[in-house]
Amino acid sequence: MQNLHHDHVLHCSTQQQYRSIVVLNGKIPSSSFFKRDIPIIAVDGGANKLLSIGVKPDLVVGDLDSVNLDLRANLNTIYLPDQDYCDFSKAMAHLKTVKLLPSIVTGITGGAIDHILQNINIFLSTGSIFYTPSPPMVGYTLQKGITHFFSLPKSTKISLLDTPRAQISTKGLEWELHLSNLAFPGKNSCFNRSLGNKVSVEVHSGICLAMIYLETVDDAARHHVRQVKK
Repeated sequence: MQNLHHDHVLHCSTQQQYRSIVVLNGKIPSSSFFKRDIPIIAVDGGANKLLSIGVKPDLVVGDLDSVNLDLRANLNTIYLPDQDYCDFSKAMAHLKTVKLLPSIVTGITGGAIDHILQNINIFLSTGSIFYTPSPPMVGYTLQKGITHFFSLPKSTKISLLDTPRAQISTKGLEWELHLSNLAFPGKNSCFNRSLGNKVSVEVHSGICLAMIYLETVDDAARHHVRQVKK
């Protein structure tokens, strides 16, 4: 059983198990986010994003085709030219080898939809979390068992998606799930809400991607169940 405290989630404060911050070439948070005592790993073009906000990565990993040539000489880089794998995949494999997983991944969204889907596809197998700044959100992959989220503001928006299939039950949501079979493509629970300050998600089988919004979001139709169906 893994307890996830929302005060940590809210600021994405590093807990002992997160060993690095991985930065992709998407939307990233402000420089204050990176003031943590763990290595900052840029995946290829993510280095440009970091340098643009005054943050120098500890390491840049990838085929390096997107890194600004004028800046590359001053960066610590690992050149991985294998074109059978994308830079994110190669970077996470390297971090696993050097025991820098799990990570806090950012820059996962922004850009073309195929890049976003591929980023999420790779992320799901890493045991890491992701943080997006707009809208502020944290994503977790939940394995079999019960996960508790504490100190949630009432009506926190939560989405639960399978990857690709999962059976889950919940406690503390406005629209509870009980032994619900989720599938992608198929039925998932999107834009659900917490009733109070604690939510429990039990994964009976499969893997569930849980995404928690960190700011209040008002919906136009709060009185209707928001479940996406095939």
